[in-house]
Amino acid sequence: MTDLSTDHGRTPAPDALRSVYLRLVAAQSIPEDARGQFTYLRTLAPDLLAGIVLDTPDNVRVLSDHEVALVEWDTLLSAARANLLATPSDHNTVDLPGGAVLHILGHPDSVFAASKALVFEEAVAAAGGPALPAEGVLLTVPNRHNLVFYPLADSHVVEAVNALAQFGQGAYEDGPGPISPRVFWWRAGTLTSVTAFDHETRTMRLSPSEELMAILQRLAHAHS
Repeated sequence: MTDLSTDHGRTPAPDALRSVYLRLVAAQSIPEDARGQFTYLRTLAPDLLAGIVLDTPDNVRVLSDHEVALVEWDTLLSAARANLLATPSDHNTVDLPGGAVLHILGHPDSVFAASKALVFEEAVAAAGGPALPAEGVLLTVPNRHNLVFYPLADSHVVEAVNALAQFGQGAYEDGPGPISPRVFWWRAGTLTSVTAFDHETRTMRLSPSEELMAILQRLAHAHS
């Protein structure tokens, strides 16, 4: 199976609803001259789009506006969401030296691990993951095989956010199907970038909003 393509010359097979999935789409994966064919794609945050793909034996490709219009939208969206939730996903944890615990959603046989961010709350619960705090989580989706997150619920936030940033950058550069090297703040279904890109130095740095910074500081000092 190859990664995403945008071959919009084909149309879905009659049983395509069995093979459509919601998926995170890297904004850079849609060629500039083809973006007019994919206007239904929804911008989630910098670098990230939400789309619907068709998983075939040959590749996983983004459906075009023309193909999406062939099926009633609610029917297509419902099938794509249900199929994503049905993909296998395991929950694992990594204990960091300073006490932070990172959580991983994924499965070796699935290329939809990162896309679980689109159904995050349900996906975490289905995989037996932790309860999600009201403040949300920090997460990274560097490539199609990785969704790593940290619930904003304890005092190890500094170690966790730095580890997420390092992992996100490395997995984005090294892994197949790159999506985004950024760290995002997920809360109540909304993704916000915590990472700023310096165009002069071509480097990335953490730049949380004032609201998120207040949460991080409160948690970091909760047990100091």
